[in-house]
Amino acid sequence: MSNTDQPHCPDLEKGQIIPAFTLPGADGMPHSPWDYKQRDHLLLLFLHSSITSETCALLRIYAQHYADFRAEQCAILAITPDPVFINLQTQEKLRLPFPLVSDVQGKTISRYTQWNADTHTLIPSVILANRYNALYEQQSSEDITQLPELQDTLASLNYLNLLCTP
Repeated sequence: MSNTDQPHCPDLEKGQIIPAFTLPGADGMPHSPWDYKQRDHLLLLFLHSSITSETCALLRIYAQHYADFRAEQCAILAITPDPVFINLQTQEKLRLPFPLVSDVQGKTISRYTQWNADTHTLIPSVILANRYNALYEQQSSEDITQLPELQDTLASLNYLNLLCTP
């Protein structure tokens, strides 16, 4: 396999401003990291199709603990390669309190994690950016169950709040 055939895995460095994007949400609104800048930290969840049982289970967990994230001044954006109408069905079914946005072509996904355009697949990733949109943590795993524990992410946010007091 040549280098051009291998999926690209972006190099994001801690402290680097995360790549900008604007994606359509299931709520009919465009969403961007800049919507939260200087107000909230931002957790980006890059996930497989929102109709898979594993993705739904993870989204459900984050939805159940959304108040904990808000208490740490953190917003969540979940991003899938699904069309908006599929995300809308998931958003309604799970009653997600955070936006579920669509990146069908994978242009944004490929800037954050490994993306294979031919198979329309990605490596699930959790990206944590501080309120100034600087990358704080990035973790990826082909196995969605191996992503960081929710409590570890909340502990990182607690520490981040000690560093970035408004």
